[in-house]
Parts: sequence; C-alpha cells; structure tokens
Amino acid sequence: MNQVFQQHGLSRGSEYRLVFESWDRIVPPDFVGRAQAVSFRNGKLIVAVESSPLLEELRGYRAGEFIALLNHDISVRGEATHLVVRGIEFRRN
Repeated sequence: MNQVFQQHGLSRGSEYRLVFESWDRIVPPDFVGRAQAVSFRNGKLIVAVESSPLLEELRGYRAGEFIALLNHDISVRGEATHLVVRGIEFRRN
C-alpha cells in the first residue's frame, strides 16, 4: 500500500490529512465535536464518538452514507484519485 501512495506522491501523513479534512467537510454540523476522525489505516476510518446514542445512530444508520460522502469529497478534490475509504468503525470515546 505504501508503494502505491509513494508512486502517486502521497505519504501516509498526507493520506491521513486528506481523509481527515474530508471528514471535517462532510460531517453534519450537529455532529461536529461529537464524532471525530482519529485514525485511517488500510482503507478504514476510525471515528471516536462521544455518546452511546450517537454511536448507535452512526453504526446503525449512517456508516454507508458517510463512506459515500467521503469518497465523493476525496475524488472531487482530485488530490488522490486512488484513495478510497472502504469502511468506517465508530468507537465510543
């Protein structure tokens, strides 16, 4: 995986930055500060969530929506056309 990023001029740090910036752009205002991206590895974004009810909402109803929004945002920006978010894991803080 690192070789792919290096071939396209991206480091793991820039990969994180792109995904985290996209998360900040697509997350709804009422979730800001309550659900924060904390890690991205092997195509999976880890999001720390502040409350159990929000965790259940995100896990049960919103994961697919956020994956689609993230991938769209990343592709529209054009900085990393090969970068794909394949999954999201929501965890309680």
